[in-house]
This record gives sequence, structure tokens and C-alpha cells, in this order.
Amino acid sequence: MTAPKRVVPPRLMRLVAAAPVSDTDLLAQFIRSQDGAAFAALVERHGPMVLRTCRRTLWDAHAAEDAFQATFLALVRGAHRVRKAASVASWLHGTAVRISLKAKGTAARGPRPSDPSAARCEPDPLAAMTGRELVSAVDEELVRLPERYQVVITLCCLEGLSQEEAARRLGCSVASVKGRLERGRERLRARLARRGLALSAGLGGLLFDSARAEVPPRLFARAAELAAPGTASPSVAALAAAGAPAHATWPAVAVAVVVLAVGGAAALGYATPPRTPEQQPAEATRPADAPLDGSPRRQNSGPPAKTDRYGDPLPAGALMRLGTLRGAATVMSFGVTADGAVLTVGEEGDLRLWQPEADTPEPAVRLPVRVPDEWHGRFHSYISSDAKRVACCAPESVIVFERRGENVPAEIGKFKFPPVESLAFAPDSKKLVVVTRNRKGNSESIRNKEKKENEYAVHVADIQTGQSRALVTDLSYIREVRFSADGRRVAVNTFDELLVFDVGTGKELARWSVDGFKLDRVALNTTGDVVAARLYKEATEEHLDVRFFEATTGKAQKGAVGTDGGDWVTFAPDGKTVLIGDARGVRWWDPIAGRLLRQFDGASGELLYGETSVARFTPDGKVLVATTGRVLFRWDAATGKPLFAGVHAASLFGSVHALGVSADGTRYATSAGSRIRVWDAATGKPVATVPSVNQWPHNLEFSRNGKTLFAPVGGEIVQWDAATGTELRRFAVDPKEPRQEMVIGLRLSDDDKTLTGVTLGRVKGTLTSVFTTWDARSGGRQFTKKLDPFDWSAGRCCINFSPNALYASLYGDVFLTADGPTKGLLPPRTLGPGFAAGAFSADGGRIAFTYIDESDPRGVMRGVVYGVATGAKLCDLPAGSGGRVALNSDGSVLAAAGLTDLTFWDTSTGKLLARHRSPPTEKGDTMYSNSFAEVMRFTADGTKLITGHADTTALVWPVPAGAAK
Repeated sequence: MTAPKRVVPPRLMRLVAAAPVSDTDLLAQFIRSQDGAAFAALVERHGPMVLRTCRRTLWDAHAAEDAFQATFLALVRGAHRVRKAASVASWLHGTAVRISLKAKGTAARGPRPSDPSAARCEPDPLAAMTGRELVSAVDEELVRLPERYQVVITLCCLEGLSQEEAARRLGCSVASVKGRLERGRERLRARLARRGLALSAGLGGLLFDSARAEVPPRLFARAAELAAPGTASPSVAALAAAGAPAHATWPAVAVAVVVLAVGGAAALGYATPPRTPEQQPAEATRPADAPLDGSPRRQNSGPPAKTDRYGDPLPAGALMRLGTLRGAATVMSFGVTADGAVLTVGEEGDLRLWQPEADTPEPAVRLPVRVPDEWHGRFHSYISSDAKRVACCAPESVIVFERRGENVPAEIGKFKFPPVESLAFAPDSKKLVVVTRNRKGNSESIRNKEKKENEYAVHVADIQTGQSRALVTDLSYIREVRFSADGRRVAVNTFDELLVFDVGTGKELARWSVDGFKLDRVALNTTGDVVAARLYKEATEEHLDVRFFEATTGKAQKGAVGTDGGDWVTFAPDGKTVLIGDARGVRWWDPIAGRLLRQFDGASGELLYGETSVARFTPDGKVLVATTGRVLFRWDAATGKPLFAGVHAASLFGSVHALGVSADGTRYATSAGSRIRVWDAATGKPVATVPSVNQWPHNLEFSRNGKTLFAPVGGEIVQWDAATGTELRRFAVDPKEPRQEMVIGLRLSDDDKTLTGVTLGRVKGTLTSVFTTWDARSGGRQFTKKLDPFDWSAGRCCINFSPNALYASLYGDVFLTADGPTKGLLPPRTLGPGFAAGAFSADGGRIAFTYIDESDPRGVMRGVVYGVATGAKLCDLPAGSGGRVALNSDGSVLAAAGLTDLTFWDTSTGKLLARHRSPPTEKGDTMYSNSFAEVMRFTADGTKLITGHADTTALVWPVPAGAAK
């Protein structure tokens, strides 16, 4: 490669400055106008520190080069996500550490090089004195310090700034820098001591030295090659994806890196003056593609790794990801640390720490809990509100862990209990409330007081003393337990009545109910004297608004104004206002003023197993954190805007369980959680977003021209403008029929004239079901028929219709829609779990099912194809062809998503056409379905397959050549 000339474009010469420009201004200028020179100055300023960090962890020169480039690619992609611009240095250091550790782990898993002359970095003085273990430990523990300490240590100790220079850079006093530096050093020493490592005075002098690694200009020239899409090596692309969100402005970066590579940043006045030829390091005379030590450059093998729009790697073979994995994780509980980081725990005891500036968590750490095989590795865990402690349910016990900076939290307590239903930490994390359930008989009724089939009890466990005592026993049902913010009172909600206790004495302070209503969700204010309750009217089976009551009397609070209810309610830290969450997001309500303070757009559903709150403010009150159990949301508390706007706009908020494809293949639609998003099929960018409520069918219906979309919303079907998300028309059942709560099947005819739907409702505990057809152009009802709800509501409340709704499928059978499920056409089969409804081909001629053959290994399933009109079996595919299945337009190709593979099969010959490894899944997502996919659908031309996933995304896959029809 010919070295670029030392020419600074005239456009950039206007940015020449006599005085150094702050990181804050440089970053702001790059974000605002994609200023290449500003970015070049940041690389020039912080490059030596980044390179030294990479070399300390990765002694292989090639790996250090890759990690160096990947770190700055991460900055390009996530520049606008650096929450404090003055802390660019610490952000880069942390990113470099994470990327280097990932590269180190990858290298450790791969084969060791046999070449004894493999390139090695010159050892860091610190490494030479103390060995590799301490070198890596210092960087790892520095990243874990609170940001206020990270920043000053990075600037003063790793970049060599004086305390005065650091103070000017941070915009604070020298005394403040000095204090933070001293406290940060002591914290770092303490963290190393817990790992059995000592940081001596001499060693500290080397660590806190101002020595800088020289960054060869040719290394910047190689970085310039990365400025154009598709030129990154697979290793660098994968490493950069792990570093920070991907939102690159490639043209500006291309200019920036080239200018920097030839000294342009210094010419612009943003950095130190360029060196004379005599001062240039020897590397400057080597070819651009040569490594630092002169050994041959490695050759990249294979095509560049495919990534999604956010820089995250795609599974091998996948073409596109709809949505993003950023912000997505299974969340059973979460807490917020003193510095605003969020700790979450999943259903397998996987702890993830989300730093304030990051939209992806740090690598998961699993709790050391052994559970029975029948638990499938899953157990309930709860995090204290301050994120310092974690409690989990083990067999017949509750184990409490404490985070002390270790990789794995330390066990600090264990309590013996009968089967545990839920847990809740006291606000100070010193006590636990434990709800237990003793099943005496069958579990058909959980609230039958006369038969006493279940006995619930509430226990208070003191973590410091290891003692526990029963607060109340012999209750027939407990819906939830809530602490007051001061920890002195606890409310026990039995659904019928509310019990209030003094935590210290165990004395029952109150027991009351609300006439004519049930208590669906409750919360206590700071002192425990006011209760916010979401009410439920059993007579009409309606969830009502949130109202306020005196905790000790049950009387309505004077002057408090209620508001429409949500899935949960909790008091804000002021003890006067409340947060209410549901599928619309979180609403901040002032009951005394009777007004909405703030709306936080998104979604926030109730968590399972008694989690005390699914929304919390950070300790400084600046950020609101909430979750759906699948996605972590963070909003600016003052404005209500999401902190990670780009990720928020593309997030699906929940498991993807319905798909739509326009006839011309230009648009896709996904339904997940409370949102339906329409996507541009060419770019994977979201086009429109509409609300979704109770989406049970697996299909979303586009009109033939792709301009409108038909989708369920509660007990109705709504037609939307697919480009704008504007509601155009609603299709409701006859008002004379009982109120319907959900749509369980829908289909738009091929000519766009008729819309067919089956709905399900419940009146006084009795199911009702209605079959309706509408004129799709006017919304007028054409035909209405009451159905037997027990015949039509099975199969996970999902009915699949053939084109024009002539046939329908559930129960593992197919039947004429007019005849109903009792007149099925197929022989009985042992169906796979969760796959009762069959998958029709687009022409309506064939239908596919998954079934279990007892001769196959456990978890292995098979696909079978029948003729729809005749019920004749057309193809019985081999073992491994089952899971979630879909047929292409004429039924000649079957796609099967099992636990570990996506396969394509020729239904005429039974031949395997292609196989792809599935993306990673969690055990809980596949335990009942034996498939990595929630839903699948072919495009109309049969060239692509879309799979929806529990991880909140959908993937687009190619159909093997020669199979598309």
C-alpha cells in the first residue's frame, strides 16, 4: 500500500487552533458535525495510553494492533454514548481492557502458534517487574472503580498529566483531583489485595509513571483501511463490536485516520508537533502492512464477519438482524449501584453489570448455586435495591450473596425454608422477606380458604444474625409483599385484603379490604402510612385505576387523585409521587396535584416471583431504570428521553412471536412485547411503530401492496398505515356479543377484500369465543358466529388459517373452518411441545407439523407434511427435521428450527438442503418448545426465511439456492 501524502484538506485547515482543545469540545464537535480532525486529535491524544493498555494484556504484537484499532472503532461507533465527555480517556481505557481481555480469551481457546519467532510486544516496565498476572489485574480492577476515580487515575497515572493539567481537563479544582487520586489509589490497592496481590511503593511508582507507548504512524495507516465499510478484518470487526455501540460516520473517520497517520492532527494544532525524520520510530520505514516487530503480517482468511446495524456479530449464515441485542437480557431482578450502574440477574443466576455509559452489559458472572436437574439450571434470584446483595432460591433454602469486588459474589448467609414463592430485600439490604407455600393438596385452586389446599406464610430473615421468624402464617394466598422505603413496615397483599406489619416487632398494625374490589397491586410510601393500590373489579373482570388509601385504616386518602392503572405501581423516592408502568412505558404521577409529571416511552411489565419494583431511580435521581424482563430501559429523569435513543428506537421490548411479510418482499413486520415494528427489508431499518396488546396469532397481515398492516390489539383487529404507523380502521365484534379480550386467529384474503378473525373473552369466569368476517375495505361486519370456546381456544390460544381462511389448524389437526375442530382430517400424532397449530404453505395446499417419534433421542423431533384438502401424508422427514417449522409458498421446502440448528429440507425427497447453527439461547426460552425460534415465515418469493426469537430480535436467513419457489 502506498503511503498517503502529508496533505491536509483545506476543509480541515479551518480548524487549526493555537491552543489545545479539550476532550469535551473535540467529542462534541465530532458528534455534532462528524468532524474528522476532531476525531484524529482524540486518537493522537489518547492513542499511546490505549496501545500501552492493549500491550499489557496482549503480549502478541498482532493481537495488540487489532485491539488498538478495535478500541478506536468502538469510539467511532459509540461516540455519542460517552455520557461524560471529559472522561473520554477512562472510557477508552475501559474499552481497551474489555477488548483486550476478549482477544486474550479467544486466543486462549484457539490453537497455540508453533512458530517460536511469533511477534511479541516489548514488555511494559510494570510487566517486567511483576509478571503478567499483576499487569492484567491492575487494568481489570481499574475499570471496576467508580468513574470519578477511574478518570483521574487514567489521566494522571496512565497518560502522565499533572494534577493541574487533569484539573483543567476535567473542569474542577486541583484539590478535588488530588483527593480523588488518593482515594482511587487506595481503592485500587484494596481491590488488588483481595485478589492476593500487593502493589508495592516501587511498583506503584512504575504504574503511576508518565511513560508513553509510541504509536507508529503506519499503525494509523492500517487503521485508515478500516474507515470504509467491509474492509475490517474479521478479528477487528468482532472485537470492535464488543467494545461500544455501532453508529459510525465512516467518511469523516476515513479522513481523520489518514490525516492522523501522516501527522495531520499535529498540523491542526490539536496535538503535539510532528517529529523530525530523525525522531520518527523505526516502524515508520516499514511497509504499511508489516507488524511492529518486522515479522510477516498475518493474512485474513475467509470473508469479513457479518455484523448487524449496531456492529454486533450475526450468526453464521444469517443475512440481517431486525432489532438489536443492545439493552436486551433476561432480567428477573435488578438493583442500582451508588455510581449509577445497574446490576441485573437472569433466571440461571447470571449477574450482569451495566455501566452508566454502556448499552450492553459486562460479561456475565454466574452465582455458584447447585440446583436439581429437574430445575434445568434455572432458579429464582433477587437483587437488593442498592445492588450490593443477591438472594436466590435453592432447594429448601435461601442463599444470600454479597458483592465485594470479587468476580463471584461471596456467600454470607443461608436460611432453611419450605418451598419459596418469592423474596424481597428490605431497603437497607439487611433483612429479607420470604414468602413460602406449603401445598397440601392439588393446585387447581390457589385461593380456596375452605379446602386449605395451600398454606402461605411470610417470614422475616435477618441476614446479619442468621435468624428468621414467621410474620404471618396460614394464609390461603399471597399476591405480593411490599416494604416501606424506611424499612419499618411491610404490607402483605392477599388479593382480598391488605395486612400491614411492623417489621421490628412483628405486630400486625392493620388488616382491611376495599368493598367490591380486589387489590391487584400495591405499594407503600416512605413511612408506610399511605398505600397506592391498583384495583380489580371481579364482577366485570376489569382492572381499574390506581387509588390511594391510609395504610392503617383503609380509608381513601384525602386529596389524592387516582389515575388509570398499569401493570404495577411504586412510590418515587420523594414518597409522594408514584411511578406506574405497563405496555406504554412508565408514567410519573403526582396524586396531590392530580397531574402527570413525566411520560417515559417504552414498556415495563411486571416481573415474576415477587420482585418488589420494576422501576428505580439512580441514587442521584438523574436516571430512571425499568425493565420488561427482556429489555433494560434507562431514561433521563428530567426530560423523559431514553439515554440510548438509537437502541431504544430499534428495540422490540420483548420476545418476537409474530411476523409479517409484504407480498413484494420490501417490508417485514415483527410483534414483540407491546410494539409492532415495520422494517425496510433492504436495510433492516425501522419504518413505523404501532402498539400491540395481547398478540396471540403468529401472523401479521400486509395488504397486497404492502401499504397497510392488519394486526390484533386486544379483542379487535386494527388496520395501520405501514409507512407512518397511523391507525386507519378498527374491526370489532358485534357489540351484542360478550366483550372479547384477545384475537386468537386472523387472516386477510388474497384479494384484500375479506378479513377473518376468531376472538376470545371471559365473562364471570366463563370463556366465550366469536368467529367474525369483515369487509376489509370498509370495516363492516359480514358474518358473526358464536363458537364453542373449549374447542377453539386450545393450542396456546393460537389458530393458523390457510389463505382465504378456508381451512384452520390447531390441536395438531387441520379442518374446514366452517366445520370446526371436531371434524379434523388428520390421524393423531404425539406432537412436540408448543406446536399444536400447523404451518400452511402460502398456496394453501400443504401443512406441516412437528411430532415426536419415541425411537428418537430426547429433544429430537421430526417434521411431517400433509395435503390440506385430503389429509394424506405427503412426506415424513428424518429425525432432526422438527422443532418450529414453516413451508415455502408451494410446500416444496420445509424449514425447521430445532434446539441447535436451522435446517432446510426438500419435502419431495427428504433431502437435507442446508444447515445453520442456531444463535445462542437461554434454557428457559427452549424448555417448553424445543426450538430456538418463537416463530418463522418465508418471504413470498421463497428466497428468505425470517425467524423470531426470545432475545427480542428477528433474523433473516437465505433459502438454499435451487430451493426457492
